[in-house]
Amino acid sequence: MGANPFRVFSGSFITMQTFCTIITASHLPFAKVLHHSLQKQMPGTQLQVLVIDKTDYTSTEDFIIHLADKIIQSPIAIQLEKKYAHSNPDHFRWALKPVFISYLLQNGFDKVIFADPDIFFVNNFNFLFDKLDSSNILLTPHWANINPLENEGSLFDVLRGGLYNAGFIGANKSGAAAINWWAEMCQYKMEKKKEFGLYDDQKYLDLLPVQFEAVEVIKHQGCNLASWNAETCKREIIDGKLVINQQFDPIFVHFAKATIANIVNRNDKLLYPYLEEYIHLLKKENFDLLRHFSELDFSVYDSGLFQLKHKLRLRTRFKRFLFNLAEKL
Repeated sequence: MGANPFRVFSGSFITMQTFCTIITASHLPFAKVLHHSLQKQMPGTQLQVLVIDKTDYTSTEDFIIHLADKIIQSPIAIQLEKKYAHSNPDHFRWALKPVFISYLLQNGFDKVIFADPDIFFVNNFNFLFDKLDSSNILLTPHWANINPLENEGSLFDVLRGGLYNAGFIGANKSGAAAINWWAEMCQYKMEKKKEFGLYDDQKYLDLLPVQFEAVEVIKHQGCNLASWNAETCKREIIDGKLVINQQFDPIFVHFAKATIANIVNRNDKLLYPYLEEYIHLLKKENFDLLRHFSELDFSVYDSGLFQLKHKLRLRTRFKRFLFNLAEKL
């Protein structure tokens, strides 16, 4: 587990809490930047990192590496490995989220928050752990535009893809039953089949508030800022600070490819300073995001939630963005 887990004193009790993420070894720089963003907001915050392939990177006190063979010991984890590890590595990695959360809850931690490795924290997050004092599970809505008169495609994407984003989920020990159920659903089927209401590991989360007690939907709209909520979680500068819907501080940004493209396309330009910092930190970890996205296929973001139009203009803007940013680095 690593020494000195993140301890919080509450009265006479000690609560142990942690963040976790899952990566392939090639995405280690993303996990390190995620950890940097957590440490910046609260020094001493641990990140547990499950690497599903081989790595020679060793743990530090606050950045703990776990290898898949140590985690895949429960019957459900073994079944997931047999079903997905060799046929679909993405499905395998996603299906291990509940397995890893459950493992940590069984091995010393009272509260665990999973965050995708492309998430970047920009403000204090400790209230999220506080919520796990009274709630067993935390979910973040996509907060997409669901008004069909304004954006019919966005509504359809939410109905197909799910109300909640599977890139972030929190759990405490009392939420173990819900987490184990999620693992069983992932073992059952990981597919995108809109006619059956399936969307990999994500659509199952819609059922958690119905099936289990004390499942909280986070109403703070500064959480999980991304392309899918650019319309509804309105960004504006008030008194020199970025504010969401005139009341929420930004807490974390989800730098999915579509989010990056949306920022470059100027549909979400107020998130640009965070993207600039994100790219700079990745470069310090020897990962050139500029080169990685230089061949980005923007056509995949031309419908649905993302609404990125004018592909040729977008490609030109992206190249200009890369050039200007490269000059600064």
